[in-house]
Amino acid sequence: MEMIGQTVKHKTLGEGTVEAANGKYLSIRFGCGLKTFVYPDTFGKFLTAVDPAFAEQVENDLAAGRSEKEKTEALRREEAKCFRSGIVIPGRAAQPEDDGQSAYVKDDGEDL
Repeated sequence: MEMIGQTVKHKTLGEGTVEAANGKYLSIRFGCGLKTFVYPDTFGKFLTAVDPAFAEQVENDLAAGRSEKEKTEALRREEAKCFRSGIVIPGRAAQPEDDGQSAYVKDDGEDL
């Protein structure tokens, strides 16, 4: 669905029209001027789509983003668990938040 031309409502800025969309950002013209928002993250928090079909697209994009974030977070938790257990994931550097340990680990488990 084409986003340009869609009408949205902002909690404080009121009604506006999407003038530009590049997949990550939307530029929306309000009475006070042109504002840019991260897409789709600001929907549900500050913006709502007026057109039901556009609202459905936004919801689908939000769900896809949540799913991707959940996968990434699960992977990071698994890697941290392996690191704490001393299991080395070949080709992966230790993460800085891993209790201040060395930033690099060889496959044999020795610090570089």
